[in-house]
Amino acid sequence: MNEQNAYYEDACQILEHASLFKGVDRDTRCSMVSECQAVTWKKAETLNPDISMTYLYIILEGKMKVTQVDPESGRSVSLFLLSSGDIFDTFTLLDGKEHIVFPIPMSNMKLLRIPIVRAREWIREFPKFNEAFLPYLGEQLRQLESFSQSLVFHDTTTRLANLILHHTGQHPDEQEGHYPVRLINNLSHESLAELIGSVRSVVSTQMQKLKEEEIILSKRGKLVVKDLKKLMQRCDVFCKGKI
Repeated sequence: MNEQNAYYEDACQILEHASLFKGVDRDTRCSMVSECQAVTWKKAETLNPDISMTYLYIILEGKMKVTQVDPESGRSVSLFLLSSGDIFDTFTLLDGKEHIVFPIPMSNMKLLRIPIVRAREWIREFPKFNEAFLPYLGEQLRQLESFSQSLVFHDTTTRLANLILHHTGQHPDEQEGHYPVRLINNLSHESLAELIGSVRSVVSTQMQKLKEEEIILSKRGKLVVKDLKKLMQRCDVFCKGKI
């Protein structure tokens, strides 16, 4: 990547706040960025599931879901919702094996890509990146554990409440007192259903109930939490410690 390119400078600044680059000094971070290629994906663009066999992708702007699809029923489930500072695909980076998942851009995206062989060398070559990578990997494993636990032990209502609570900010808006919802605030009911292992019709019904009970509001197409206490009461006790 050309250092004169504005994309390069923006990438250096964006990754300064990414957990994966926490502790990596600016010179090293920018040197890593300079090895990458800039790519863009359009919202809902169809991407080959094997793209992660060749490259590791670092998200700068936008968000994407990582989905698995049952070839017989066509039903899909979203394993991860990734945004700025996240990488795709962690699993292939670790073991180099084929990982059949479908990356689906939920918005227009800007990314960096680096040959996956070189990305593995980063882990060995840059100690601070290595230090940050292990906690990042641990967080992804915890997300999968939480998802599988929720599918077994929780009903759809609780799973939806947990999902909303997980993405709810800790501090209310100063003017209206509502709690902002990050990342999932403008997703379709179908996408929300994929994130909790349900179907669109069920999620639509549950979302309407949460609105009628004045737990959540939809403002200008974005989701906010009106009554955080009631939302927490809908969640499993293990979820309450997240706020």
